[in-house]
Amino acid sequence: MTARRIDQIWLFGGLALTILLAAGGWFLLIKPQYTNRDSVQADTADTQIQLIKERKRLSELTAQLKKVDTYKATLVEAQQALPYGENTNKIPEFLKQLQTLGTKYGVDASGYSASAPVESETTPTVKRLPITLNIEGEKVDEILKFVKHLQSVQPRAVLIENAKLSGNDKDGWEVNLTLSAFVTTTETTPVDS
Repeated sequence: MTARRIDQIWLFGGLALTILLAAGGWFLLIKPQYTNRDSVQADTADTQIQLIKERKRLSELTAQLKKVDTYKATLVEAQQALPYGENTNKIPEFLKQLQTLGTKYGVDASGYSASAPVESETTPTVKRLPITLNIEGEKVDEILKFVKHLQSVQPRAVLIENAKLSGNDKDGWEVNLTLSAFVTTTETTPVDS
């Protein structure tokens, strides 16, 4: 019986060792590989989601790039309307625009005077330039066209605050305008650069 018992001990010992090696192999070798695989698959899924988001963002940027000329034109228009306030506040250029505009409508834009820039109460980066302007012409319609163009068409942002018309058809008409031109204290990059 002892031989039989020794055989049973060897059998159960071998069986226990086999189970122990299989469990140890599973926990030490195989399961970490499955965990690594699952981690890689999760990372791959996250990367694919991120790639989809980035492709969408790229398509949005590509669409915006196609509109860059429109954006540049809008920037140029805004820079003309609200120029950067330097020493001259772009007043000489504005006077040339007024003279050209006056010639176009057959009126004389003269008697120009400007005051020092005033800080805006609503927008801290904008200054208001109070301006007084006299416009003389033979016909009221010419003067009105000039004023309308000044307020709504010409590129410089101006606000007519007061207008006083005087004169007659025989001697001519004169309009005294009190207006404000605006400049910004924030410098923007020119479109050319």
